[in-house]
Parts: sequence; C-alpha cells; structure tokens
Amino acid sequence: MAFTEAELKKALTHLAFDVYHFRCYARLHREGQLQRCAPTVSQAVMYALLLHLRLLLDFFYGPPMKDDFWVGHFNVLPGFASNFPPITDPKPDEARALSNNLNKWLAHLTATRWEKPQPTMAFYDRYFDGIERILISFEAALPDDVRQVFNKAHTRWEKSHPAHLIPPAISPGT
Repeated sequence: MAFTEAELKKALTHLAFDVYHFRCYARLHREGQLQRCAPTVSQAVMYALLLHLRLLLDFFYGPPMKDDFWVGHFNVLPGFASNFPPITDPKPDEARALSNNLNKWLAHLTATRWEKPQPTMAFYDRYFDGIERILISFEAALPDDVRQVFNKAHTRWEKSHPAHLIPPAISPGT
C-alpha cells in the first residue's frame, strides 16, 4: 500500500499520539512516579507503555501487512531515505522477537501467559533508549513541513496530557 504526502501527514498525527504516550509513560516509569499510584493505576500505565512500545517496534521494523503504516512509507518524501540511518539497536531479529513477546503477553490470550514466566519491566526497559534514539533520527529525517505536522500533534498531546500524576488523595483526618 502506498500513501500520498497528505496521507503521511495525517498518519503522523496518529503516530504522534503513540510517540508522546510512549515517552510520557517511560518517563513516569523511570522516574519512579508510578510507585506513588495505586497498583491498578501503575499496572494500567505499564501495560499502556508496553503496547506503545509494541506499536513503535512494528512501525520501525515492519514489514507492514495489509493497511499497516510503517517507516518505509516515508521513503517517498524528498531526502527521507538518505537522512534516516539504518536501524541497528535493537537489532531487527531482536525487535521482532520483542514484538511477538508483547503480542503473547498483552494483546492475545495465549498459553505463554501461564506456561512461561513473565519478563520483568527491566527486560523491556532496556529497549526504551534504543527506541528513543530511533524516534529522534526519524523526526530529524522528516522534511521540515512534514516534521512540523508531527511536532504540532506531539505538542498538542503534551499540553493536554502532561507527564505527571495526580497527587494522591488526602486521607480523612489529615
């Protein structure tokens, strides 16, 4: 499937949602802010973080199936292919294995859930910096007008969903 520049710009507004939330939740996790939350809230944020990670892995490593949108679609834009360096971290096989792992643990009810021990967040955390470096390279490779579309959408999410948690409720009698 091929996309026009207008469709790529529209898709970028959706990608900005996932990029912003991946960055936001990774920050909350790494800064230890989730420890201030109720366990249910913390778990929900961690699941959301891992789902955004899975989406970004599939976006950058593809290949796309059916109407999937992926980084290769941007090669039609002037200068993108020459400005976006080959992805080396994580390695493609490792990224696909990680995406499959997340499918098994989060997106599908599979026997893996009870037959194998679940990886800890430290297992997934080691991939966050690599994905962040890819995101920075991706943004830098976009032509200016296309990058502005992405940045505008990213900033809109950043303003409407700031990366901080609601203060804990005050207990009665305090």
